[in-house]
Amino acid sequence: MNRLLILYSGEITRMKKYGITIASLGVALLWIIILHFIEITDISAIFPLLIFTDTTLMSIILIGASMLFEKQENIVKSISVLPIEKGEYILAKTLGTMTSSITTLLLLLLYGILVKGMEINILGIFGAVLLCSFVFAQLGVILTYNSKDFTTLLMGMFKFSIIFAIPTILEYIKVFSGDLIRYIQYINPTKNALVLLLSSTGQVERIDFWIAFTYLVVLGVLLYFAVRKGFENFAMKESGG
Repeated sequence: MNRLLILYSGEITRMKKYGITIASLGVALLWIIILHFIEITDISAIFPLLIFTDTTLMSIILIGASMLFEKQENIVKSISVLPIEKGEYILAKTLGTMTSSITTLLLLLLYGILVKGMEINILGIFGAVLLCSFVFAQLGVILTYNSKDFTTLLMGMFKFSIIFAIPTILEYIKVFSGDLIRYIQYINPTKNALVLLLSSTGQVERIDFWIAFTYLVVLGVLLYFAVRKGFENFAMKESGG
């Protein structure tokens, strides 16, 4: 536990050093500006959609950027020979990404509730963001394992967005509809993430909530063990092994 806390503290420091924290806060400021100028009396309906992009796609890119910066500084090589469990390293990076997502959520909640009078299940949205950020951080690590540099990572995220995120948003705004689309979307991680986030505003049926929750918990566990298993190959590759 002590090693995990030390690694987590170091991760937060590196996120500040690499400018990741500033970039995350910049995104939060952008969403606040959008909320300020949007002509909607009750923003509760669209609030989960704003959090959706930060919790899914931003989680992928933030953890990926952190790992690639460390790759440039040969930190991964050092970690592979230190008495640190790979699970602790992965969890520390995941917690750093989750912290970024929670910080964005806090800022948006403060603005939405205090300025716009938004009503939302605060515990529900916090739980949803934590789970979704964890799952998509693992996806980000897997994408990073298969990325040579930051450009490759961005291209991977772009492909992921086209296949998963964009169809989810198009279905949400009713561009796509129909039973076939709905059934296919049950295996889409971004769709389940959006359902979980929307549940905090009472926009989804109970059965859909439990399907999404169960799906993301199982997926998160599977991805975490896949990430742990793949870390040794990643470290060996970076060490020239």
